Amino acid sequence: MNNHRHLSIEQTEKNNKFHQIFQTLFFFLGLAFLAYLIYRMGLGTILQNISRVGPWFTVICVLGGIWLFLQAIAWREILRRDFQPVPLWFLFKVKIISDAINTILPSANLGGETTRAYLTRRYLSLKESLAGIIVDKTYELAGSILFMILGFTLAFAGSIFPKSLILPAILCLVIISIGIFLFIGFQLRGIYKILLRFFGFIPLINRFLLSKETQIQNLEQLLKKLYRAPWQRASLVLGLHFAARITGAVEALVILRLLDIPVSFIEALFIIAMVAGINTIFFLIPGQWGIAEGAHVFILQAMGFPPEIGLSLGIIKRIRKLFFAGLGFLFLLFQQSRRQ
Repeated sequence: MNNHRHLSIEQTEKNNKFHQIFQTLFFFLGLAFLAYLIYRMGLGTILQNISRVGPWFTVICVLGGIWLFLQAIAWREILRRDFQPVPLWFLFKVKIISDAINTILPSANLGGETTRAYLTRRYLSLKESLAGIIVDKTYELAGSILFMILGFTLAFAGSIFPKSLILPAILCLVIISIGIFLFIGFQLRGIYKILLRFFGFIPLINRFLLSKETQIQNLEQLLKKLYRAPWQRASLVLGLHFAARITGAVEALVILRLLDIPVSFIEALFIIAMVAGINTIFFLIPGQWGIAEGAHVFILQAMGFPPEIGLSLGIIKRIRKLFFAGLGFLFLLFQQSRRQ
C-alpha cells in the first residue's frame, strides 16, 4: 500500500512538472508572437496609437472594472441561495486577483480559479467553493455563446460580416457549444461515474478515484443543488455574464473611436464576439498572450481596417488587463498580510 502511494505521489509530481513546462513553453511562445507582431507593425506606430488614449484610459479601466464587477455579482447570485452569504466587495476583489493570476502567470486560467477556491475558504468549504466556481464558469461560457450569436447575427443582418470570417465564426460557435454541452453533461451525469468509466482502466487513476469517491460524490450533489436554482435566478446570472461581455464591446468602441476608426456599435460587438470565440478555444494558452492580440489583427484586417489598428486595440486592452493585474496582486498581498 505504501509503495502504491509513493508511486502515486511520484507520478503526480511528474505530471505537474510536465504541465508546468507545457504552460511555460506556450506562455513564452505567445510573448514571442506578440513581439513579432509589434516588430512587423512598427513599434513607433503602435506607441503613437497608444498615446492617443491619454486620459481616456481611466474610462477604459472603469469599463474593465464594470466587467469584473458584473461577474462578481453573478458569482454571488450563484452562492447566496444555498451557501453562507459572501460579501460582494470580497468576491469582487477575488475576481480581480483571479484575473491577475490568469493574466500574468503561465497557468492557462487554472491558476486563477484555484486562487478563487483558496481565498473563499474564509466563508465556504472547499467543496462549496469549487461547486460555485464550476457553475459560475458554466454560466460564463453560456453567456459567451449568447454574446457571440448576437454579434454574428447583427453583423450578418447589417452586411458587415466579412466572408473570410464566416467559417472561423461557425467553427468557434460549434466547438464552444460542443464543449459546454459536454461540460454540463459531465457535471449532471456524475463526475465520478464518467471518470471511472473512461479512465478507470488506468491503475493509478482508478486508485485515486476510489480513494476520493466520497468527496467527488459530495461535490456532485452540491453541483446539482446549485443547478436547481429558480429559473429567474439562473436567467439573472446568465444575463449578468452576457452584460459583462457587452461592456467589452463598449470598450472596443471607445478605443477604436480614439484611434480615429469610425466603427459602429454593431461592428465593435462583432469584433469582440469573434475575439471571445478565439480566446475561448485557445483557453489553454496562458493569458492568451499573443493569441488575443493576433486575433484582433486578423479580425480587423478581414474587416478592411489597417492591421496595426487591430494590434493597437489588442495592446491597449492588454495594458488595461495589466493595470488590473497590478491591482489584483496588491489585493492578494493585503489578503495574505491579514492572514498572518
